[in-house]
Amino acid sequence: MHGMLAAMLTQRLPPGAEPGSPAAGSFSALFEFLPIGAYRSSPGGVQLRANAALVRLNGYDNEAQMLASVNDIATEWYVDPARRAQFLSELEQHGHVRGFVSEVHRHRTRERIWISENAYSVHDAAGQLLYFEGTVEEITERVQAQAALQRSEAQLRQIADHVPGMVYRLHVRPDAPPHYSFVSRGVRQVYGVEPEAVLADGGILQRFRHPQDHERVDRETAYAGQHGLPLAIEFRIVIGSGEVRWVQMSSSAAMPEGAEQVRVGVMLDITAHRQAEAMRAERDQAEAAQRAMTQFLSKVSHELRTPLNAILGFSQLMQMDAQTHERHRAWLAEVLASGRHLLGLVDDILDLSGAQSGLMAVEIADVELAPVVQECRAMLAAQASDMQLRWSDTMQAETQGQPRLWVRADRKRLKQVVSNLLSNAIKYNRIGGDLTLTATHSGLRVSLSIGDSGSGMDAEQLGLLFNPFERLGAQRTRVPGTGLGLALSRQLAQAMGGEINVHSRPGEGSTFTVSLPASSART
Repeated sequence: MHGMLAAMLTQRLPPGAEPGSPAAGSFSALFEFLPIGAYRSSPGGVQLRANAALVRLNGYDNEAQMLASVNDIATEWYVDPARRAQFLSELEQHGHVRGFVSEVHRHRTRERIWISENAYSVHDAAGQLLYFEGTVEEITERVQAQAALQRSEAQLRQIADHVPGMVYRLHVRPDAPPHYSFVSRGVRQVYGVEPEAVLADGGILQRFRHPQDHERVDRETAYAGQHGLPLAIEFRIVIGSGEVRWVQMSSSAAMPEGAEQVRVGVMLDITAHRQAEAMRAERDQAEAAQRAMTQFLSKVSHELRTPLNAILGFSQLMQMDAQTHERHRAWLAEVLASGRHLLGLVDDILDLSGAQSGLMAVEIADVELAPVVQECRAMLAAQASDMQLRWSDTMQAETQGQPRLWVRADRKRLKQVVSNLLSNAIKYNRIGGDLTLTATHSGLRVSLSIGDSGSGMDAEQLGLLFNPFERLGAQRTRVPGTGLGLALSRQLAQAMGGEINVHSRPGEGSTFTVSLPASSART
């Protein structure tokens, strides 16, 4: 549009049109009221005319003030004086310039701005150059935005190139092959191809897939794409002379672009991880040894309590004896401190073994559920904040006139169960995910559901979930844990007459529900 306006302005008056005629008047009005700058300048760089928009752009009050101030456009206006020579060269070669972008000074204030210029050479009937006419549009914000975008893209590529594996941005549409708009250099380590090859051919990586995994990968990626779900899948690729590698692909949906679905993700070479899994027999042996050790510790801890209690009891008696020497009292204090510490360790072991054996003592009473949940939430609030999680907590409504829910439970053990489930929902969530706490009363049961928006679990993982020391691969991540929490929580819930159930699907997060007997006296 601005180019068309520039062309209109740089036309001579129609044949037969004299100054002051209607035709001349229409061009004069267009010149004055044009919303972008318009000018006439001499080949020598003197400003001859300037419309109101150009006057404002240069910081002046009126045209006369500006014309009196501008004497040499090359040195007074352009930040780089050589731009005037380039401007003149283009006019000489083509008779016009279009979209001539330059950094200039706002003439009066000397503020540096960016402009886009269109201009045309005006000649007389004999072909003699008279002057230049054109338009000037300030594009400072556009140039700054482009520069910021370039910096952002450079920073993104720098970060992505330091991520182990391939970081990518994929565009998918039903009527065209997929194509990538971003591929990090990590694709070289995973697939052995250059990023440029992937950008040029969106289907190149699919041709590396192992034939036995191709259908499964296509099915799961299509499902995730159709429903906008996160995807985490492992499959084999065949590269080079037949080398088989394992790849883990994780992606999530980004903002669509028109008819295109956009996904961003990362592909990691997990061959070493898979090779380690091939040693399951050794792991199973180690787990069996661990179970035997747990049983041994349980027996030993029981055997230790009796002599430990005797040591502590006689040490206390000796401390209270007036005939005990002060020097010996100091020794007794050390004995008592060490004995109490050791007794605490023994209690912890007994707690674990007692939960596993069903011999743990629980003190069942009427317990209000909401305060227990809020105490656990307060304990873990900082951890949830670090993960930028969004809370949805219906338990808070209980303090706003909703029914108060009471259960039959051991308050200490109930808090232990809730805090463990809530901690897991935070640890295994995704950054910026959702965290839901919902309590319901149905018949003789009260249920508390704790949901996350993490990666979810498949049927095989769910089958192993409550096994002691089983972390489903999380031991190879930075997520802390021992693999005992869920097993212990389920046993504690059962000891209180309740149960823990889980609902989870890959890509849809997980929801753990602890159900306990309702308190008939309070609910």
